[in-house]
Amino acid sequence: MKRLVKFVDEAGVEQEVELRADIAKLVDSVESMNDSDGLFFQRQLEAIEAQTYDVLYPDLEARECFVTNTFGGAGAQTLTYRSYDRVGKAQVINARATDLPKSDISGKEYSIKVLSVGVAYDYDIDEVAAAQMVGMPLEARKAMAARRGYEEYVNHTSFFGDKTTGLGGFFTPSNSVARTVVAQNAGATSTKWEDKTPDEILADLNEACGSMYAGTKKIHSPKELWLPVKLWNYIRSTPRSNVSDTTILSYFLANNEFITDKSQVKALNILDEVVAETAGDAGTTITDGVFVIVNKTTPEGQETVRIRETLPLQFLPVQLHGLVYEVPGRGRFAGVEVTYPRAMDIYFGI
Repeated sequence: MKRLVKFVDEAGVEQEVELRADIAKLVDSVESMNDSDGLFFQRQLEAIEAQTYDVLYPDLEARECFVTNTFGGAGAQTLTYRSYDRVGKAQVINARATDLPKSDISGKEYSIKVLSVGVAYDYDIDEVAAAQMVGMPLEARKAMAARRGYEEYVNHTSFFGDKTTGLGGFFTPSNSVARTVVAQNAGATSTKWEDKTPDEILADLNEACGSMYAGTKKIHSPKELWLPVKLWNYIRSTPRSNVSDTTILSYFLANNEFITDKSQVKALNILDEVVAETAGDAGTTITDGVFVIVNKTTPEGQETVRIRETLPLQFLPVQLHGLVYEVPGRGRFAGVEVTYPRAMDIYFGI
């Protein structure tokens, strides 16, 4: 029986060729390769990189913004600090006077509760065997995931609090940080920086810094400026004017008394979340973007705002449950505490 093969030549004309008998017999004798055979050969030719390309997550910013205070220890249930005020005045008196004006002091106590924050990871004996076979550091990776989960809770709560447990955050109204809407532009149509001139943006920044210094009778002066990433980039790259080679930020740093270096200006992802997180708060609602000025210490070096974490995350010894190994972790955390609310201001509407 003739075996014919069709093909198209260079001229595009279809040609038909008869196979020789020996070639036709060879074609008929070859066994077809199934899917599993194909997969086997593909895996043999597959080169797997030793380096892994893991999912990337943004930096957690609370530890960068606030100092962590670990006073109290693992067993503390409540953290309390005292604040004293003094009242006294002098006046001209008679040499025989007996009713001299008296001075006095008064004090208040402020307390916050400390709660345990837990996290854990586990692995079974089959996972251990598989990890050993492929050389994957199973426990290290799971421990990193657990620590990241703990730090994400601390980060979010440090800024926004935890309404379920009552832990306070920087942006929760209970911390009494002033919230002020920035001035409108010249046309009185908008407060947003995208609708303002460079001069108007500079006016917002200078007004914020000057108001803290004057409003606290020169006790507190701003040392840091926090901005949403997009607006941070905007003032770093936008010229001061059409005929200037200086950006808005460079001009501000060169002419401001308090914030004079780029290291004092922080671009924070978390500020993009402030509007949604604070929409249900009592008091002034934060809208349309925010910037923050802050001084984290008093002139005497005392902390004005701090994370209270009496016990950093600790992983306990491995516990065996049947064929599953579990590693529990625990930290003691009390949220963010603001001791001097006038040392920081929140401006929104930008």
